[in-house]
Amino acid sequence: MSPKSSRIRNVFEPLDSSWVADQWHSRFGISKEAFSGYKFFQKAKSIWAISDACLPRLSYETIGMRIMSCKGRPWKPTTCALQIFGRYATKNLMHLETAFARIFLEGASQAVESDCEPGYVVVFYRGEVLGCGLYSHGKLVSQIPKERRMADRGSEDLS
Repeated sequence: MSPKSSRIRNVFEPLDSSWVADQWHSRFGISKEAFSGYKFFQKAKSIWAISDACLPRLSYETIGMRIMSCKGRPWKPTTCALQIFGRYATKNLMHLETAFARIFLEGASQAVESDCEPGYVVVFYRGEVLGCGLYSHGKLVSQIPKERRMADRGSEDLS
């Protein structure tokens, strides 16, 4: 690959902040004000957030925090982003009891009845965001990254 094409590939393109806020508001009911003070950039199929700062147009490997993947339809929130912004969610959220939270953190799927819309949901335990789940037809599929999953330790309590 030539040096010129390498630089172009790694450029983060600025995004309209209102578009990002609209996506999160539409899916999770998160107030658009929760995203004030951030700038958003797209690189390939990922959306990144940084504090409101001016970046020179250079080639960066990464900037800030990856908050969304737009590889498929619908877009997918990252676990890290939900752990920051998910506390503001007013819809498509699930509060799990201990046994269900353990299964979720182990990365497994489970039957859970909810009035959430099918798609990605914010998963909570004791008022804290655990991360992203995929909900459809009474089944919750954990989206916790493999490297962050909890090992199965039998009947130990989460507290």
